[in-house]
Amino acid sequence: SPASHPRTRPPYLEAEAVGRLLRIAQAAQAPVIIVHLTNGEALGEVLRARKRGQTVYVETCPHYLALDESLYYQENFTDAARYVCAPPLREKKEADALWKALRRGEIQTVSTDHCSFTLEQKEMGRGDFTRIPGGLPGVETRGELMWSLGVAKRKLSVAQMCRVLSENPAKLYGLFPRKGTLQPGADADIVVYDPSGGHVIRGVDCESAAGYSPYEGFATDGGIRQVWLRGRLAVESGNVLPSQPEGKYMARGKCML
Repeated sequence: SPASHPRTRPPYLEAEAVGRLLRIAQAAQAPVIIVHLTNGEALGEVLRARKRGQTVYVETCPHYLALDESLYYQENFTDAARYVCAPPLREKKEADALWKALRRGEIQTVSTDHCSFTLEQKEMGRGDFTRIPGGLPGVETRGELMWSLGVAKRKLSVAQMCRVLSENPAKLYGLFPRKGTLQPGADADIVVYDPSGGHVIRGVDCESAAGYSPYEGFATDGGIRQVWLRGRLAVESGNVLPSQPEGKYMARGKCML
């Protein structure tokens, strides 16, 4: 069952894998980005590597900040299988450690690894949890979750939220200052957030093809009013406009973080 997923991927094995990778990177004198970090023990390996003088960047995801592993132990297969991702969701205490690390600047970015498998596709693992497609949808709810769980609860400042969602990724992948900042010459990618525009997240309202949201029923503290892409309106009151500007490929540059 989905309950076997966290049991076969405990936090200490994630920490062991991170530590092993960082020792190899030390020998190779190579910088490293750790993605999907979920727990304090794995973060400890990163902090020790930094003390050795290594360059290590860390990313975590909204689901590790908002959800916990109790969701795998629901009796209904579909209810539990929808949360299968790698690494698995962890105990709530690990989310508390991640929030503290974000506030201290020990974790640089928050990304979603948006993965829109449908619930029908998750059914592939009924009877064999190893065949459940891993991943969660969530790119369109990331900003509202970080505001609601971070800024509104005073776990992060507005500036810290903007750094981990926008400025740091742009610097990490060499797209700054064209991306990740509001200043003359930048691309005018702007999110207008309304702190009074709270709503309830529902899968049926999402743009994702997954057809569900792992945050179903979550009441946000505020909401995204508008999104501007390169100075053109792309989203209005939660609706993606049919005349939205198209995305453009950007070659990454040198890390500036």
